[in-house]
Amino acid sequence: MTLDTEPMYCAEQINIPDNLGEILKAYAKEVIRQQPGNIYEFSARYFAQLDQQEEDFIDQGDTEISREIVFRLVLECQAIGRDDLEVGKLRELCEQSGVPLGATSGILELILPPDDTSGHLQWKHFVVALCAQVGGVEDVTGFVRLLLDPGMFGNDDGQLPKTEFITLFDWWSSIDTSISAELKSALFAALDPKDAEDLMSYTEFMDALKTASDE
Repeated sequence: MTLDTEPMYCAEQINIPDNLGEILKAYAKEVIRQQPGNIYEFSARYFAQLDQQEEDFIDQGDTEISREIVFRLVLECQAIGRDDLEVGKLRELCEQSGVPLGATSGILELILPPDDTSGHLQWKHFVVALCAQVGGVEDVTGFVRLLLDPGMFGNDDGQLPKTEFITLFDWWSSIDTSISAELKSALFAALDPKDAEDLMSYTEFMDALKTASDE
């Protein structure tokens, strides 16, 4: 790779990627935690591993999963009555629900921090990541439609508490780099939940998305 050594004379020449801060923050934490002797070698391995994880996740996404499989998994997880599950138990529930083994392993590798030794994870985070492999979910609107489905996290009217939606969407944006920080911030401001019980429908989401996109 050839480095760009052209000088910059003004701020307009600088275009900072939306997720650069998050990437550098995670990288810095690993450097401080591991204290590598050769930081160049460590950095090469670190970013190569990240790149491989992303490629693996994209490869797994080539195999579409039916909504019925995801709905079964949600029901199984909800029956446990906990927000977090042991990784082994989640694997078991995925197998029972019909989630392909490759998809389960690929998502776990993507969302589990490398230094996590707890053996637990938020099952909703796993399900949200699984949405990328569900047939018909090709963009943000498709993702939100699925999220609000009564078989997923929505109520019988296809509504979800705004605070819960914001939490899930915020986490989703951490693995979907196509969602800019600016759009996410404007979207959350447009939704403006009044309290924990304030519900959001798909129509309200689309109105908020339009407002956020116009800003």
